[in-house]
Amino acid sequence: MSDHDNTGGGNAPPASLESAMAEVESMILNARRALAGGELLDMSPLGDRVAWICENVRTMALTSSDPDSIRLRLEKMVSDLNRLEDQIRVGAGLGPADGETGKE
Repeated sequence: MSDHDNTGGGNAPPASLESAMAEVESMILNARRALAGGELLDMSPLGDRVAWICENVRTMALTSSDPDSIRLRLEKMVSDLNRLEDQIRVGAGLGPADGETGKE
């Protein structure tokens, strides 16, 4: 097993909400692939990007020409993060979080 840096782009803040969401989506996909391959991951960069989105989404969504598309994309991102959590828990020998079955 090897440590896998899940940053995809360093620690600089993203230029926009769009780039932050794209980066998080890519990080989730890369994390799921790495976990499937049995690699260890540093999840802190993913957490940093999600935190940045949470701190900035309201302001940026208010100036967006299509806030509904942002909402839908964020809902999908939450679902993807939940699936990633389930994958991590299964890999650690734990059951699904909060008694969930992992099914939507």
